[in-house]
Amino acid sequence: MLKLILEAFISISGITAASGIVYQDRQIHIVSDNSNYLYSYNLTDQKLSKTVLRQSDPMENIAKAAKMDLESITFDGNRYYLYGSGSTQNRNSRFIWDGKTVLQEDYSKIYSSLMEKFSISKEDFNIEGVVHLKDKILFFNRGNGPKGTNAILEYHPLSPSRSRCIPIELPKLNGIPTGFSDATLVGNEIYFIATAEDAKSTYLDGEIGGSLLGKIPSDLSGKPETFEIPEKHKFEGITLKEETAQGLVFLLCEDTDSEDDNMTIYSLQVSN
Repeated sequence: MLKLILEAFISISGITAASGIVYQDRQIHIVSDNSNYLYSYNLTDQKLSKTVLRQSDPMENIAKAAKMDLESITFDGNRYYLYGSGSTQNRNSRFIWDGKTVLQEDYSKIYSSLMEKFSISKEDFNIEGVVHLKDKILFFNRGNGPKGTNAILEYHPLSPSRSRCIPIELPKLNGIPTGFSDATLVGNEIYFIATAEDAKSTYLDGEIGGSLLGKIPSDLSGKPETFEIPEKHKFEGITLKEETAQGLVFLLCEDTDSEDDNMTIYSLQVSN
């Protein structure tokens, strides 16, 4: 049984609706689901910078119907990859950032092919976490649609026929079903977070019942282990900060479903 200790780590002004996070070289990179910026916070200088992903008016606090809904960011050791949720037609972008330049790609055909191959309706398709593993990409579909389809979609870009869908059963929290909200690779294991939100919709928000931490082997063998995270937060992003003698320390970001631009990043200490 893992022991989880949740603490406030740092407060950052200027970001709303945080939805994905990566820690790398004392910098915290954050995506927001209603912004066209990638945010980078330097822990040494304690300064926030913004990278333009796509020009629009406005650039932040974009209306729900118009936003790109960027829900995940992952790092493969060289470049950062940002993904839209795919839950509506204008949420199908992938961005690649090497620290200097930004490349935007249309991922609508890939998302559509995954929906068709695995019989996932548009109402149930909602990518909230992504992990890159050598020659494959793992998409974590959040089960907050009508059918509650929590699943890991293993996509092979060079051999799409090898792609597969692994349905994942997640527990309820406070009587509310949970759905994937992000994932990160640690060694040969994937740690993920899932949030309990009382809304059978990939579009609308609902009452928050809390979040849980889970882990599963990176080859997706076996069932996941899950553990309730203290307090009731809608955590949307997870990244590894460090490994210590006591265990692992993750950083978590949350979406408060408000326009408050003072966000708190939390540390989650995980030990046996």
